Amino acid sequence: MGITATSSRRKQPRTFSLSEDVIEVLECYKSEKRAESLTSALEGMIREWKKAHLSALVTSYYDALPDEEVQRDKQWGEFSESQM
Repeated sequence: MGITATSSRRKQPRTFSLSEDVIEVLECYKSEKRAESLTSALEGMIREWKKAHLSALVTSYYDALPDEEVQRDKQWGEFSESQM
């Protein structure tokens, strides 16, 4: 299933000047994802980046938790599972 250009938000026209190597990457992404256009390919790339960025932030948050809090969360999780 390819990426489509449809979006629930109104699109705003913009003009960008991209280097040739960036355009090549965008064209490859468009082909791999079967995107309808370079615009939809770019939107897909940005959405993937946003998802990866959010995931990295969540991972960073949990990696920074003190061991005591991790242990307490683990105990709560085990308790919750035992109640199901």
